[in-house]
Amino acid sequence: MIKLEKKLMVDHLRELSKLSLKANIKHQTVIEKHVSLSTDLAKFIKEDRSKISRLENVIDMKQREIDELNSKQMDLLWDLAKLEKENITMKNQIGVDVRAAEIQKSMKEYLDNESTDN
Repeated sequence: MIKLEKKLMVDHLRELSKLSLKANIKHQTVIEKHVSLSTDLAKFIKEDRSKISRLENVIDMKQREIDELNSKQMDLLWDLAKLEKENITMKNQIGVDVRAAEIQKSMKEYLDNESTDN
C-alpha cells in the first residue's frame, strides 16, 4: 500500500471510530431513558395495584353490608307477613265477635220484648 492510501485508510478509520463513539453515546442515552421510563412505569403499576387492592377491599366490605341488609330485609318481610296474617285473623275474629254481639243484642231485645208482653 502506498503512503497515501494508508493515510486515507487511517483517516477513514478515525472517522468511523468517531461516528461509532457518537452512536454509542446516543445509544447509551436511549438506554438510560428507557430504563428510567421502565422504572417509572413499574412505580405506576405498583401504585395502581395497591389502589386496585384497596378498592377491592372496599367493594368486599360494601358487599358484606349489602348482604347483611338483605338478610335483615328478608327477616322484616317475614315478620311483616306474620303480622299481616295475624291482622287478617284478628279482623275475621272481630267480624265474628261483632256478628255474635249483634245476634246477642237482637236476641236480648227479642227476649226483653217477649217477657214484657206476658
